[in-house]
Amino acid sequence: MDPDKKLKPASPTHKNILRVKITCSKKLYCRRCVIEESIRFNGHKGRGGPAAFKIAFEMDMKTITVRDDFPGLKDFTENLPNTFDLQGRVIHNGRNVIKRIDTGDGKFVVKDFRGMYLFNRLAYSLFRPSKAARSYRYSEILNNKGILTPPHVAWIDCYTLGLLRRSYFVSVFFPYKTLGEAIKYYEIYDDSYKQSLLGHLAAFVHRLHRLGVYHKDLSPGNILVIPNVDGFDFALVDLNRIQFRKVKFDDGLRNFVTLGIEREDLNIVLTEYAKRFEQVTESALRAFWKYKDRKSNYYRLRRKLRRYTLTPLETLFRPSHA
Repeated sequence: MDPDKKLKPASPTHKNILRVKITCSKKLYCRRCVIEESIRFNGHKGRGGPAAFKIAFEMDMKTITVRDDFPGLKDFTENLPNTFDLQGRVIHNGRNVIKRIDTGDGKFVVKDFRGMYLFNRLAYSLFRPSKAARSYRYSEILNNKGILTPPHVAWIDCYTLGLLRRSYFVSVFFPYKTLGEAIKYYEIYDDSYKQSLLGHLAAFVHRLHRLGVYHKDLSPGNILVIPNVDGFDFALVDLNRIQFRKVKFDDGLRNFVTLGIEREDLNIVLTEYAKRFEQVTESALRAFWKYKDRKSNYYRLRRKLRRYTLTPLETLFRPSHA
């Protein structure tokens, strides 16, 4: 690993902050690179080990990347930990918080990955790139494959005592309906358009899988619907759970488990998807619903176990966002 170093001390107004911009060989901005740069910056020799953790735990730190196309958003991105809760309009308020924020440079969507579990937080701090960093990088990869996403703008990770505390991803605001909203709209106003939408959706997911793209959270809220002269196109959001790998038919069929739409509508999508793989549609439907029932039972059991075991611990160690 030969990181491209761009390292400098913080300005006097941020005396305790070390700003770091790291690009590792895989361009995934991994935590190991940040630790190694901290060692070099502080005059220590060696790579990793106890010295690395000692350095990392002695300071607050920010890792920030802003796309070259948006130079005016550097200060905006860097100040997000202080300003996010005070500005913008909430689009989604759940485990994570998503806001639309308008600035002089345009309209943007900012996602605050505040819902990190304790063990995930440790992993993102020490071993894996954060969700914000992955979202940025995966948007680049998808665009290179010809798959639409809201244009990626920036990401920032904030660490305290070596532990990831805040993480934000910034993208351009896309004024399109989600798949869930579009299906409800066309159900009311034009059912034939809904049928066309479902067919185009099957073709889109088939194309994703053919290109080696597997979205592990392929839900109605993570697909934006873009009407065009040929029917519909689609854009993906919530990119951090995407995998890039070969997708076979059985695996691709299971990808629809998270697509929470009506059973009748889902059967239309599955039938069209199976046809594109030249598979027997009746067998495909039986296999899918058998797998979905088994998966639903598993998730119900897991939620119950988590509620009384890990969740109390994660709540205890989750940082305040007041």
